[in-house]
Formats: sequence, C-alpha cells, structure tokens
Amino acid sequence: MTKAAGYARVSTAGQAEHGLGMDIQREAIAEFCAREGLELVQNFEDAGVSGANGVADREGWPLLVNGLEAGQFSTVIVLRLDRLARDLMLQENMIANVEELGGELVSVDEPDLCNGDPTRTLFRQIKGAISEYEKAMIVARLKAGRRKKVRQGGYAGGWLPYGYTTEGQGTEARPVVDQHAAETVRRVFAEYLNGASMKRIADGLTADGIPTARGGKWAQGTIAAILANPFYTGQVQSDGALVRGGHEAIVTAKQFRAAAKRMGEARRRGRPAAV
Repeated sequence: MTKAAGYARVSTAGQAEHGLGMDIQREAIAEFCAREGLELVQNFEDAGVSGANGVADREGWPLLVNGLEAGQFSTVIVLRLDRLARDLMLQENMIANVEELGGELVSVDEPDLCNGDPTRTLFRQIKGAISEYEKAMIVARLKAGRRKKVRQGGYAGGWLPYGYTTEGQGTEARPVVDQHAAETVRRVFAEYLNGASMKRIADGLTADGIPTARGGKWAQGTIAAILANPFYTGQVQSDGALVRGGHEAIVTAKQFRAAAKRMGEARRRGRPAAV
C-alpha cells in the first residue's frame, strides 16, 4: 500500500468561514485514504496558523517535509487547498516542495488538481488566487468592523495600555479606568511636565515599589510609551486620525500636548527625550 500523511490547518478566520475544524479534516482524510487504498501513517497539524503565514511560522508542515524527505510516506493529503495556504505563491511553493521531494499532494475535495495537466494547474492557481482574495476580504471586513465600532465610541478589542482594564464580556466589553494604575499614569505626566527626566521617573516608581503592568521594574522606554499614547486622553487612532474613543480619559489633552512638545524639543536638540 502507498503510504500517506495527512496535513490539517485551522485559523480563527478559517474556522469562522468554513467550520473546518481539525476533527473534520482528520476524519475526511482518514476516510479518503481508506477509500483509495492508502495507508495513513501520520497526521501533521498546524493549529491557529493563518493560511497566509509562511512555513517558518508553522510547526506541523516542516515536520511533514522532513518525513517526506526521509521516505516515511510519498503522498500528502489535505482536505482542501485552502487548508494548505491562502496565499497563491505560498500554495504553489508548498506544492512544488512536495513534488521536488518525489511526493504527490492530493486534495480530498479537489481531485487531480496537482496531476501536472496544464489546464488543471491553471484551475488550481485560479482557485488559489480566489482563496487569497477571500482571505484578504475577511481581514478587510474585520478591520472595517473595528473602525466602525471605534467611530461609534465602542471598544474594538485588543491590548489596553497600563491604567485601563476591561469590564463586560464579548461585544459588551469596554475599557474602564483602573484607578490605582491611573494614579501612576497621572504621576508620570505630572513629574515629566515638572522637568523630571524619564529615567528619574522610572527610578522613582521602582524605588516606591510600584510594579509595571507585568510586575517588573520601570524603564525609560515604558515611561516614553505612556507619555506618547493618546489613549490616555480618551482618544484612539481611526483611519489615521484621532477620534473620541468612548472611554474615560486619565490625563487632559493639554497635558498630553505639553508632554509631546517637550519630547519633540528634546529630539530637535539631538538629545534623547529621557534626558
């Protein structure tokens, strides 16, 4: 019997779009091998990996290539080509890699796409281009949704700067001020605007036993990041502009502008802003 290996991949966007979970892919690959008289020797998987990510960002695919090169199997089975990749060039490079090692790649739902026939190759590449387009549209829709939510004063999710935490769950989640941490943010702005250097501010916070968001010591870079973040004024970036973010401000816009002015003057003098 010809020995085969299965390859499965899921990403958040892929699961949302097609519902192609690992279990579904494994089952389809196993059924295909049983039906076609292939001995399925191993499954290789990449979970939570975007189809646009290169092989350097994957764990399962490089192991599969090693097994193919070692002669452990000669056929690679995927449920669909978009489980292989959602980038046309990446898809074709991965297929070429399999063929260069003497293997054959087979898609359960798309028979004969890799048999070398020019028409089938063209069709495969068209499908790859469509898959790449669909991936780009998914990303664009997600970005548009986040921008719309921000414009409406909502919270689009993601990382929150020191001084804020979230309240609520799912779509109802919103940023709220962590009052204890907010006092530290206000202290940073107040001391900087009173002439203290970023190093002096960082050393003072560490000496006073105030932990950073990760529980470590304060550094000049951390202070600079706070002073340069407009989120503390209740604003967020949207389409290249600052708009009202729907969250409470910790410092005033006047304080933020004054801090930005001092940092800008330090840069123009050719000196680090921390000095």
